[in-house]
Amino acid sequence: MVVAGGTGVLVELNSGAIAPAALLDLSAAAELRAADRDGGVVRLGATTTYTDVLGRHADVLPGLAAAARTVASRQVRNRATIAGALVLADPSGDALAALGAAGAEVEVARVGATRRVDAVAFVTAPGRCDLARDELVTALHVPVADGPVAYAKAGARNAMARAVCGVAVALHPARRTASACVVGAAPTAIRPAVAEQLVAADWDALGDPAVATRFGALVAAAVDPIPDARGSAGYRRHVAGVLAQRALRRVVAALQETAA
Repeated sequence: MVVAGGTGVLVELNSGAIAPAALLDLSAAAELRAADRDGGVVRLGATTTYTDVLGRHADVLPGLAAAARTVASRQVRNRATIAGALVLADPSGDALAALGAAGAEVEVARVGATRRVDAVAFVTAPGRCDLARDELVTALHVPVADGPVAYAKAGARNAMARAVCGVAVALHPARRTASACVVGAAPTAIRPAVAEQLVAADWDALGDPAVATRFGALVAAAVDPIPDARGSAGYRRHVAGVLAQRALRRVVAALQETAA
């Protein structure tokens, strides 16, 4: 079993949930932690940690940085990797929301071949991802933010809690469009296409509170929550709509401040 930060694998190992014959530690592979920028895209090596994002890339990847700040404790952020969160395939993952709104891609390699998968499509179900037994995630390709980005999250407490629901919203002023991604409100991450289309259609009226209200309603209608101990389906749907409104209001306020 491959292990990098170990914050997911070792928890399951210590609890007895898994019993791998061997662990292949990738943490010392410097190539997998390298990052570089090619035009409007940052390539983050697969062992890039949440702390790396906050310390090195927050200026160009503000959405991913905002999500990273909400993840667990400082100690966990120092070890946990962004790619590892995707491979663990938690559909409530904070990084997944930010990567989905950014339009990021996952670079997957096997001997003799490399492919890319949309970050939202990569997590196919709770605990399952688009990764074959002979493949390894080698990098994430994340577009640089071209406008304001916000991440809104609800959890059982303010820190060290999995998201009951999380919503990332990014505005693209040059194109007069928005992209959004919701986690924790369906078996996979959700891109609320109709809500995104509303922003594009009402771009000149984004300051109107009614637009944010409608946006939240459309996001709530797009999700398909699974009830569990952290919240019923109805609660999660309601929270998704509220968080979507908050995130949209934040990015619109940031856009108006920039224009002022």
